[in-house]
Amino acid sequence: MSSATKGFAPWRVARVAHVLGTLAASLMVCAGAHAAEVYSQVRPGAEVSFQAKQMGVPMKGHFATVQAQVHFAPQDLKHSRVEVTVQAASVDAGSSQTNDLLRGADWLDAKAFPQARFVSTGFVPAGAGRYWASGNFTVRGATRALRVLVTTHAAGPALAMDADFQLDRSAYGLGGGSWADTSVVAAMIPVHVHLLVAP
Repeated sequence: MSSATKGFAPWRVARVAHVLGTLAASLMVCAGAHAAEVYSQVRPGAEVSFQAKQMGVPMKGHFATVQAQVHFAPQDLKHSRVEVTVQAASVDAGSSQTNDLLRGADWLDAKAFPQARFVSTGFVPAGAGRYWASGNFTVRGATRALRVLVTTHAAGPALAMDADFQLDRSAYGLGGGSWADTSVVAAMIPVHVHLLVAP
């Protein structure tokens, strides 16, 4: 018998071993459950915002109406899926004049194309808590392949998902007539998406 166990009755040694074994098993179960977590309940407050530059001056905006459907499992990316839809008419850039312009035929053409949508087709890891999401983005009736960097972190029992990408407006026909000139409004528009998803 080693010095560590000398002086202990055999039944006490067995009891300690049993307790330690039970604790280890419990920790393994908890770790497995966390790894297999599936996040699918999108909480209220989903956000889609953007920032354009007009003559070099930043202009910020967002969409007031955002819907999202999520099935995201970090340990099962093959079956993970995200779909985010905005109502084009809900665009808000801070003034009624600008909002009317963005909803009009030169830009979002909200009457003819009431929604813009991103649908993922696959995820690949990009580091701790980061993923590249490939998918298709549709706006103004034009659909193009898009790759989005998604960053995740725990927010209590939920998962915060933040996605960022550069939208090439020219590829979707956003900005017709005199607005097509990229020296007036920059071609690339940074877009940010924020979702909070619970298991």
